[in-house]
Amino acid sequence: AAAQRLGGAGVRRQNGGMRRLSRVFLLLCVALPAAAAEWSTVVSPRGQLFPSLILATANMPVPERTASTVIGDPGGLIGVRVRAERDNQPVRVAIKLPGWLRDTSMDVRLAKAGKWYSLYPVMEWEFALLRDFDRSAPETIRFELQLDDQAIERKAERVRLRSINEAPYFVKDPKHPTNLAWMFAAYVDEDHPQVRRILSDALKGGTVDRFDGYQSRDPKRAMKQVYAIWRTLRGRGIRYSSIARTGNGQSDVLSQNVRFIDESWGNAEANCVDGTVLLAAALRKIDLNPALVMVPGHMFLAFELSPGGERSYLETTLIGDGLPAKGGESDAAAFANFRRASERGHAQFQKSRAHFGDQAAPEYQIIDIGAARDMGVVPIGARR
Repeated sequence: AAAQRLGGAGVRRQNGGMRRLSRVFLLLCVALPAAAAEWSTVVSPRGQLFPSLILATANMPVPERTASTVIGDPGGLIGVRVRAERDNQPVRVAIKLPGWLRDTSMDVRLAKAGKWYSLYPVMEWEFALLRDFDRSAPETIRFELQLDDQAIERKAERVRLRSINEAPYFVKDPKHPTNLAWMFAAYVDEDHPQVRRILSDALKGGTVDRFDGYQSRDPKRAMKQVYAIWRTLRGRGIRYSSIARTGNGQSDVLSQNVRFIDESWGNAEANCVDGTVLLAAALRKIDLNPALVMVPGHMFLAFELSPGGERSYLETTLIGDGLPAKGGESDAAAFANFRRASERGHAQFQKSRAHFGDQAAPEYQIIDIGAARDMGVVPIGARR
């Protein structure tokens, strides 16, 4: 009997100890936070936001094939990378950039535990504000992530919002460089009202009686239409301006300042890119097929003399070369200038032609505007 009582007492003492130990574990579990999710933020390219890139790709079609680990907008520039903790795990992502972006979120499930997923919500941008942003400024993007019903985790990223005039055209990366040269096609705005006015003035000049593109099937007729536009721009007094520098100190992202059509026309000046973009827009409007030819530090114009046929070239920086101080230029003088620009353009192309298509020489590009439109690159359409 004594032994039984001692044994019972021993059991009671053991149970009491277990209860106290359980309470300690419970308190520890309550005090310790859940392990943080494994995730990181993504802002492309290189922590910068280019309104020109956002607008140019806004209506780009979704690729037919995307990686199974990319969820949401496959062309997204802002998102998160997150590691799934278990199969079929629910996750919610929210992104906030007040003033530029309506609050954006997405709810998805991560299929496979241990895998990393890239989540890109479809951004609800304030496009009209982006079109008018003509300077550079710092901004803060706020990210929120929630796995299952765990606490919301937050991160903030300081980014640089670039000017609408900055065109990013190449992102350096040892393993995966990104060629964005097609971005220049976004500044070719064939529907800009100023283009219609230029064409109207060209018809009044009498060089041609109509713009009919390739309908005549005569390469000389195509060339004459290009000259009519060239002479009108000379009559406006547009001169070459070398201003092209941007405030982009990020050397991994190459960008170029590009004036919009109304800026080039209103200021009567253009750098090599501005003049080429302006002429390309006018040619595109009359159903000729233009292309932008990019070489290191320079750009000039190409256009087909017949659909899919031989190309001719123009050195657009010569558009204001030798203009008389008070106007009144003769047709012979204007055409001589046009011929020099054509000869210079052909010489530039011949000098560089071996480099086009070379993946190791990304600054040599021929940007066909029609091909860019087929790809989904649309005109930015800023400040009309």
